[in-house]
Amino acid sequence: MVLSKREKLIVVLTILVLMIFISDRFIITPFFNAKESISQEKQNLVNDLQDAARLFRHKKRIKEEWQKMLDGGLGKDPSGTESRVLHVIRQLSQDCGLSISSIKPDRNRSENKIMKEIIFNISCKGSMNSAAQFLWEIENSTLPVKITEFQLGAREEDGRDMSLQIKLSAVYLPEDGEPVLDNEQEQKGDA
Repeated sequence: MVLSKREKLIVVLTILVLMIFISDRFIITPFFNAKESISQEKQNLVNDLQDAARLFRHKKRIKEEWQKMLDGGLGKDPSGTESRVLHVIRQLSQDCGLSISSIKPDRNRSENKIMKEIIFNISCKGSMNSAAQFLWEIENSTLPVKITEFQLGAREEDGRDMSLQIKLSAVYLPEDGEPVLDNEQEQKGDA
């Protein structure tokens, strides 16, 4: 069977198109997909490296903050922590001009072995300025406490007679649980 010039051209073009299709399907497309995947993985690794470098830069500051918390009252004795927080709350309320009507500490029975917490329910009265000052002082104190809930109410619109309900969470270290901070934590993370 002899093929004409036109038929030879059609066969050659068909083979050429088929080779391009096969090379695209099995060589070119997988190559570019792999290249994109490697590029994305490289970007993820660069981001992880930047995050790790940022953590190392902030390590000193975080250690200083942890030491301030330890110095400010983060201890192993729950009754000591409770009395320290009660003393500071009473002092701050007096300094801010609030009158405390009740403080009820409640030691939480959490399963967390690293930190335990004591919840303080506080009811007090005073002016709007004294309530704001009191909240600001608590948030910026060196005690290991945070405000978890608060409710502010007024009897009159002028803001002179406000009632404030606060729920504070104070943390302390349990007797048997020592927090892992430095190399021990890194080794546990690597394992």
